[in-house]
This record gives sequence, structure tokens and C-alpha cells, in this order.
Amino acid sequence: MDDFDDNPIRRSNIRRERWAILGVVVLLLGAVAAPQAFRKGKYPSLPDDGPPIKPSRAGELRGMTLQLQSYWEGNPFEKYVDEIADTGANTICFALAAFQENASSNSLFIEYRKVPSIKRLKGLINLAHKRGLRVVLMPIVLLEKPRPREWRGRINPPDPDYWWKHYENYLLFYAQVAAETKTEVFMVGSEMVDLEDQTRRWRQLIKEVKKVYKGQLSYSANWDHYEDIEWWDDLDLVGMTVYYDLVGNKKPTLDVLTESWKPIKKKILAWQRRVGKPILFTEVGWPSQKGCAKEPWNYYGSKTPDPVTQDNCFKAFFETWKGEKSIAGVLIWEWRNHREQVGGMKDTSYVPTGKPAMKTIRKYFGSPGALPRTMPATTSAPATAPATTTKPAR
Repeated sequence: MDDFDDNPIRRSNIRRERWAILGVVVLLLGAVAAPQAFRKGKYPSLPDDGPPIKPSRAGELRGMTLQLQSYWEGNPFEKYVDEIADTGANTICFALAAFQENASSNSLFIEYRKVPSIKRLKGLINLAHKRGLRVVLMPIVLLEKPRPREWRGRINPPDPDYWWKHYENYLLFYAQVAAETKTEVFMVGSEMVDLEDQTRRWRQLIKEVKKVYKGQLSYSANWDHYEDIEWWDDLDLVGMTVYYDLVGNKKPTLDVLTESWKPIKKKILAWQRRVGKPILFTEVGWPSQKGCAKEPWNYYGSKTPDPVTQDNCFKAFFETWKGEKSIAGVLIWEWRNHREQVGGMKDTSYVPTGKPAMKTIRKYFGSPGALPRTMPATTSAPATAPATTTKPAR
């Protein structure tokens, strides 16, 4: 398996190139046979979620995540940036992925067919800035052939030195792009649970990233694992997902969901006061399907649409966290990322378009008082009391 060298660009070998050529032929044949509606400039319209609105003047990050998992120039990412800007968001998070075969692989590679070109990526970031959006760049790792119950949280390579060298190359590659485009926030990782206790390696990685990139740094911790990380003090923002079970065995009514957030919020804020860093909720989302309030991370859980519960989950979240001074921002997971993905009441994905949740999200984006901040999102000063202890690096 090919992997990074000291200057990683993209994975490529003869076998892959043959498949790439075949893929180009298939795409060309598909373009000839495609209906007029799918030709360039004729993409499916979004359901009517309302007219474009201006972003709030509030300073915290309020945005949508757009996954960039295609090299194909016909994928209308620019259109999606415009759509996100029109929701009233003031931030966009671009998620990019490197791959490894499974959780026990040593090799890490960028699949050139599954990321936009660097030229296009820079163009998307520049477009976002022109539309008044701040940018979060989030490189993640995905498994190409995961074994049962594997995901990136289970990554544990047999040769750590080899793996970390390649992960560092991967991060520095995109950190340079972030630096050149004046990207506001750069994520050094996401949900890598089994690797988070390697504190010395993370501190060294962050040190190297800081040599290249001078903006805000964060990391996206899993909702049930943020307390175990010992290197938060090296970052500017504490990032965490919010995929909590909010119902147990109860019905997912708005009252039940709102009540469930109270002990969660209390625990998070008690911990946050010890760490002394503002919190960025990096993945706030519920798939529009039955069971989403219990297992929001499980987007394959049901084929039964449930846009009402999805909406109630967003309402309960915003009601819980509005006005909280320790929050630097919220990133909604996620916006549509390919042309057939429109949304609507029968859609069971996270995408909120054409569903009641979109109205709730737009209201949050446009409300100056929803999450007032006490500090600029572009500074690294603590939002509350500084951390009282610092654990030794491992």
C-alpha cells in the first residue's frame, strides 16, 4: 500500500491509475447519458427554506460543515458554499479525509479522487471569505475497509512511530494551506480516541503545526472522551461532538430532550472551568430518522424519517446552550455535499434542508443573543478561570 513521503500529495500507483482512467470513462459516459437536469449548472434545487439572510453580528462561530470528498470538478462545492452563506451562518467548516485500510494499518494516504485539488480548496476558502464566512479546516482520518465495529476512534497502529510520521505529514500539508489562505481555525484531529493518551506525540505534533500555522488550533473530541485528554492546554479551543443519548427509554419529546441536557451541561461546564478554554461544539447534528435522539451517531439506524424529532433535538440544544459565556461556537453537522442530496421530509440523513430543523437553525444563526460571547473567537485567552493543574506529559 502506498503512503506518504516527506511531502505528501496524493496516493497513486499503477493499479489505482488504471481504475482512475476507467472512472473517467464511466464519468464521461454518464455525462452523455445524464438527464439535462444534472448537467453543469443544472443541479437540483433546495426545498424552500426561506430567502437568504444576513449572518448575525454575534462573534461566536456559527456554522455548517461541508464534507469535501470528491476531486471531480463537476461536484458543485462552490454552490454549497453560497447556500451555507445564505442560511445566515458566519462560519463554514471544510472537512477533508485521509484514509487507511483499517484501524490496525500503519499506512495513511490521501486518495486523490476523494479530495478536491489544492487549487480548488484554496478557491473554496477564498470564496467563503468573500461571502463573509470564517473558515474551519478539519482534516480527519477514515477507514477504507473497516472491520466490524471499527472507526477512527479505534485506530491503534502496530508501528506508532511510522504512523505518527505520516499523520504529521498529512496535518502539516493542510496546515500550510490553512496558513496561506488565512483560515481562522485548524483542527489537529477528530475523535481519535485510542490515540489520545499519547500526550507526548500530540504535543510534538501541535508544536510542529504551530511552526506553519499561526491561527486558532482545536481538536474534535468524542462526546464521551473529552475529559481524558491531557494536552488541551496546547490548543486554543476545546472541540467536542454532542452525540449523547438524550432519551434512554423515554419518548423524544421536547421536554424530555431539554431536561436531559441539564446534567450534561452541568458536567461539561464544571470540567471547562478547570481547563480554562472556550468550547467549540464541532459536530452538532441528528439524522432525520427514528431513534436519532438515542443514537445520534448512528446514521444507519433506521430507514424511517423523523424530521420532528430531529428538529426537537436542535431546539433542545439551542435552548440549553444559549447565552452560555464559555461557548466559542457551534458547527452543525452537516450540509449536503453532492448534487443528488437535496434533503426534504423523506430524507433520513443529517442534512437539515427542507425539514423543520432548517428553520430552527436559521433562527439560531440570525439571533444576536443566542450565544453571546465574552471574548473574540480569534484569541486564545480563556473564557473562564484558567486551569488549576497541568498533568505531566506522557
